[in-house]
Amino acid sequence: MPGQSETAELELRDYVRILARRKWTIVVAMLAVMASAIASSFAQTPVYQGKALLLLQPRATESLFDPNTGQANDPTRRVQTEIEVLKSEPVRDTVRKQLGAAPDISASAVGQTDVIQVRTNSTRPAQAAAVANSYARSYIDFKRKQAVDDLLAAGAEIQSKLTSLQAQVDPLQAQIDGADPKNRTDVASRLSPQLDPLLSQVSLFKQKLDQLQVDAALKTGGAQLVTPASEPTSPIKPRPKRTAVLALAVGLLFGVGLAFLFDHLDDSIKSKDDLERLLPSVPILGLIPTVPSWRDRKESKLASRDDPSSGAAEAYRSLRTSIQFLNLASPVKVVQLTSANAAEGKTTTLANLAVALARAGQRVIVVCCDLRRPRLHEFFGLANTVGFTSVLLGEVPMSAALQRVPGEDHLLLLASGPLPPDPSELLASERAAELIADLRRQADIVLIDTPPVLPVTDAAVLSARADATLIVVTPNVTTRKQISRAIEVLAQVDAPVVGTVLNGVSAEGGDGYSYRYYREDVHPGPTERRPKPRRADVVGEHAQDIAAGNGNGVSGQRRSGRRR
Repeated sequence: MPGQSETAELELRDYVRILARRKWTIVVAMLAVMASAIASSFAQTPVYQGKALLLLQPRATESLFDPNTGQANDPTRRVQTEIEVLKSEPVRDTVRKQLGAAPDISASAVGQTDVIQVRTNSTRPAQAAAVANSYARSYIDFKRKQAVDDLLAAGAEIQSKLTSLQAQVDPLQAQIDGADPKNRTDVASRLSPQLDPLLSQVSLFKQKLDQLQVDAALKTGGAQLVTPASEPTSPIKPRPKRTAVLALAVGLLFGVGLAFLFDHLDDSIKSKDDLERLLPSVPILGLIPTVPSWRDRKESKLASRDDPSSGAAEAYRSLRTSIQFLNLASPVKVVQLTSANAAEGKTTTLANLAVALARAGQRVIVVCCDLRRPRLHEFFGLANTVGFTSVLLGEVPMSAALQRVPGEDHLLLLASGPLPPDPSELLASERAAELIADLRRQADIVLIDTPPVLPVTDAAVLSARADATLIVVTPNVTTRKQISRAIEVLAQVDAPVVGTVLNGVSAEGGDGYSYRYYREDVHPGPTERRPKPRRADVVGEHAQDIAAGNGNGVSGQRRSGRRR
């Protein structure tokens, strides 16, 4: 049944084909994203960044008298702590006093070092440098003041101790100084145990006080401005080149996503593989390439006659070979061509196949049973004044209605004739069956052009008169739902569907098809020398199986028992 293999996993080549089919979707998406990004980039106001570098390390002279120098500390934690101090409110207050405002900044350690990079953004280059330098210097001043204030507080404490000790030393020293010179030595000896420790402490505290005074003079707070921020010459954003590169990458991803989305939403048959997955039991008997020179589809063009060395003409000859192989199992003299919907190329396929069969020396009669929109006569440049309906109504005999196709000795046309009010009833009549039986006796093969299956019932009605039914499918036009429904309709009337013809295959379709061209300047006879089998001959894959009875379509199993 149709659709049994639709769920088969896609191969890598299927994804490549999707991208190839949707290349313009990808290109348009990329260009749209790039254009939007670049336009947005140029619309932005340029932003400049000022950068200053701070070194968190005291100078050598600063630590001459510092007993804590060299003590271990967690460097990462220390740097993060100083970054928070840099952003603290006291530092911001100082910046605010200098510049009138304190814009936000960012700061981070430079690698695994004790260097902090201070960054600030502004639409003015000079302002960006000024803000970064102001934060750096304000932080240094804050750290220096904090360190000096600590030393001054310690000095005041030592001075208080000195004052207290001096208050104890002075009375004792006064006793010694006020003693009689003769007894002064005895007094000093007697007071020495009290006075000497006090003098020793006084000397030590004075030394400490002198050290603190020197430290206070050298103190920087442990931070130095190693690289002041200079006025930036180029903005950090926008950067059109970088934006374009990023937009290119994003646009590519976006375009690929859209390509797969559109392909998923697109229900049409896109390639030979799609059709094989959808209808595994119905072989593809022919792949007809597009004709680049055929621009106007309303124009009737016969590639088999007008350009016999073209790839399209060779494809029709390959289809002819596939049809001929059908005769190996049982005689196939009446072949019906139809499609799921209109404008899928069934009439074009039939006309070109007829020329290919006739040039192989077979007597061919083509019958236009499309009694609603007949076009078959246009391909051969013949009139449609009399035809199928004229014979059915008994207005003219068959011999008068059949028209010889100019330039084709073995090809006759039975046009549709005047259009009847109810084609379905006319085609279902016994008189129509007798007419087709009469044509069967006069020709080696009869090709019947019928209306599409889905809009009307004409094709289903005529299938009872045919030995084989071919369904023409057009890539990117015929949908999976339509072809599946057409197969179901034909199966309900036990139509002898022997295969499909994929019409309008492009070179980008990726069907692994290449056509070898050769000249056919003269009309070959029945002993026409055919080219060696090649990949283009679908018969190599399917028609021989059909001939052997290994899969001859929806209702091929009953063809051998059909009344002739």
